[in-house]
Amino acid sequence: MGGDDAGVGAGVWNSVSGGTVFGAVVQAQRIDSLNVEAPPQVWPPRQLPPPLPGFVNRTKERRTLRELAEAAVGQGVRTVVVTGLGGVGKTQLIAHCVRSDLGAFFPDGQVYVDLADVRRDGAVDVAGVLGDWLHAFGVPYGHQPAGLGGRADLFRTVTSGKRVLVVVDNVRQAPEIRALTPGDGLLVATSRTMLPALRMDGAVQLVVDPLDEREAIGIVRGWPVAQSEGPAAAELVRRCGGLPLALRAVGEWLVERPQLGLDDAVRSLAPFGGAAGRGWADEGTVDVMEQVFDSVLRQMPDHTRALYRFLGALPGTTFP
Repeated sequence: MGGDDAGVGAGVWNSVSGGTVFGAVVQAQRIDSLNVEAPPQVWPPRQLPPPLPGFVNRTKERRTLRELAEAAVGQGVRTVVVTGLGGVGKTQLIAHCVRSDLGAFFPDGQVYVDLADVRRDGAVDVAGVLGDWLHAFGVPYGHQPAGLGGRADLFRTVTSGKRVLVVVDNVRQAPEIRALTPGDGLLVATSRTMLPALRMDGAVQLVVDPLDEREAIGIVRGWPVAQSEGPAAAELVRRCGGLPLALRAVGEWLVERPQLGLDDAVRSLAPFGGAAGRGWADEGTVDVMEQVFDSVLRQMPDHTRALYRFLGALPGTTFP
């Protein structure tokens, strides 16, 4: 190919020959210097948060997730809704499964978002989430459609034919994640509610229950505190309702107070009575997490408690 630059000296001619050309071609009358940047290297994203230590058991749930992952490979998109009480360990279950069981099934990309981090005044910027994921898969922000529909279409296109894992934490309603569905792979959503609309769409539900006493005592046994065995450990587990997050809050409280033991932790929870019932979906269920955090709050200085109450009174759902 060639061209005649009639505006700057007649008879100037340039051409490109020698077969097929890949990449950019620059034709000009005179070139003093030319810098061509190589496109940035793109690695398959691995965005899931790392698993925390202290994870115990969950053998049945891990086996179910592995079976669903195997079924999703090469079979379009499978959706799993992991439900359970706040603090029951849904996110950590998925993180440990990906690290030990599921990672090999999805070599083409593993993307993650916690909708609690991007929810503003009750609404989620789903288009923003898709924009970040598309960028992680190598689509520059400037080359993406502006609207939600266009980005959702492009995300399905980019992930079509690939083995991709999508994990969405803290889903409140089905429309929040429908646009986040990949072209192929496995979509895992965690929620404190049942999300029946997704089940009507064909999603598989996996309920994560509180840990039983033996499993929960296994968490306490791993704490760097004294007296991690015996009746006090069992009583602490009962008062925390078998919720890993509640137990972790108590464990951190004890680590900050090395002079105290499990008996002291049990006494700090005594004003709240017994633990929550196992029927977490019942409207009358006591919020164990609130009990534990209130107990920790009572141990804080007066000015810290005043600030905590003040922040809770601010309008809206977030503050800087």
